[in-house]
Amino acid sequence: MTYPLGWSVIPHMLIRRERWPGGYKTRGSALVYPGQEVQPDQPVFRLEMPEGAQSVREFPGSIAPTSPPASQLAGFHAAQKYMHANVQQMNGMVVSGMRGRVVDITRRGGVIIETRAAIIQGTIGAGNQVAGILTFWNSSYGFHPSSPGQVSPPVGVTPSLPISTPTILVVPGPLNFAMLHLAMNMGVAGIVASSISSRDLEGFLGTNLIALINSMDIELAYEPLPPLTVLLTEGLGTVAMPPRTINLLTRYQGSMALLSGMTFIHQSIYPELIISLPLQEIQQNWRPVLPDPTLIVGARVRICSGSYEGAIGQIIYLYNYMQTFASGVRARAARVRLTDGTTLILPLFLLERIG
Repeated sequence: MTYPLGWSVIPHMLIRRERWPGGYKTRGSALVYPGQEVQPDQPVFRLEMPEGAQSVREFPGSIAPTSPPASQLAGFHAAQKYMHANVQQMNGMVVSGMRGRVVDITRRGGVIIETRAAIIQGTIGAGNQVAGILTFWNSSYGFHPSSPGQVSPPVGVTPSLPISTPTILVVPGPLNFAMLHLAMNMGVAGIVASSISSRDLEGFLGTNLIALINSMDIELAYEPLPPLTVLLTEGLGTVAMPPRTINLLTRYQGSMALLSGMTFIHQSIYPELIISLPLQEIQQNWRPVLPDPTLIVGARVRICSGSYEGAIGQIIYLYNYMQTFASGVRARAARVRLTDGTTLILPLFLLERIG
């Protein structure tokens, strides 16, 4: 696929993003001004709800999030009708999730922030924008929060109270319905994982995935979704997370990040994780990248499908004419040398440039 920013993993980039938690008929009242420097955990605006309007993800203390239909739970109980107060907000305050400079205030009250960040772009996801601490999942004990002094219950045990720190959970492999259900019950803000079956994702969301990502009204389509944002780096199925993605997430474990699961094909909107770089790294090692997705000789690529899916290599030759493959498909092709020395001839649509 072609990522909006060029590559799926970008270690250093200067970008601008609007901080907006989503929500139908909501507005924000800015607490900052253009030109101001902000920190990831700093409140940047207060949500204002019109009388009678339904609350949004950041403001759910008194409402019941929509649960998947019972027929889709595949043996699991419906999600709790009432969630504990979400850690995304305090008295309606929304934190920035990014370190950087305020550029503008939008008409709806969102805050546009310019930040130097590491970015991971997903292939598909769901859920509004949330901020939280990057925390790796542990298969034996649910997950280990990055904050000291907190203990995670074992998998399969639903805690009586949600976690007290905003958390973005990193699962370096495939997800399943049970993991999503557990994370939501624990009050996790979002999950970054490699993949999931379409059945499990649709069962959790309680909606048709194709209809959701092709919706023309973003805010309205997301109103009934469960309160958990999901980003999948590889998409649907049971595909492992690439080492370069795991390495970047490991490097910034414990950092505050901003996650969006929004996926809308018509508007070329895809899920992304933004991790503002530490000040020391910016001062000592700032090397902004301008990603170029063009497939050229010498480009470092990753195979996206087939028996060599996930393998890394370098393009050593581009064919001028379409090639015919064993499947009968005719397509433009490249000769790729893998890191283990193997040479393959592959159609261009199976290659993703990563460097």
